[in-house]
Amino acid sequence: MSELFEPDPATPPPPPAEVAAPDPGVPSVPKVKVKKPRKPLTEERKAQLREQLKKGRERSLAKRQAGKHAKELQKVKVMESEVEQKVAKKLKSQAESEQELEERLTIKIKKRLQKEKEQQEKENELISLRRQVAELKKPKEVKAVDPPPKTQVKSEPIPVPARQKMSKWSPSQHFMGGF
Repeated sequence: MSELFEPDPATPPPPPAEVAAPDPGVPSVPKVKVKKPRKPLTEERKAQLREQLKKGRERSLAKRQAGKHAKELQKVKVMESEVEQKVAKKLKSQAESEQELEERLTIKIKKRLQKEKEQQEKENELISLRRQVAELKKPKEVKAVDPPPKTQVKSEPIPVPARQKMSKWSPSQHFMGGF
């Protein structure tokens, strides 16, 4: 690491490039800027740079770990929301299926009650018809009822009109009826 910051004292710095006069027939080459050699680093500066590098690495590591932790939290939140949605769907579907089942059972019970009611009505009708038939089959008993006492009203006998005597051959006595 320290090799990057300090030049090797055994190697002399490169000599400055000589600038030659341009030839009129040769195209000119752009001038290359010559870099100045670096100053040698002091021990204090090296220690300071090492401390900065160490702090930077620590901050970078902490930042990466925080980002990793944030990503993990985000994944956990996403997974929790997915699980909640699945559970909600499942509960909703269970509630819907229970409600549907309840409706079916209610319909079945209503149909069964209706059938029972119809059967009861038929049975009642049959019973009443059987009673009527039994009543019709029974000979009617004439109850000896005392007739109300007749009050005899004395009245004059009704006069019977007198008949004319007709001959044996009269039309009123004909065997075919009275013409």
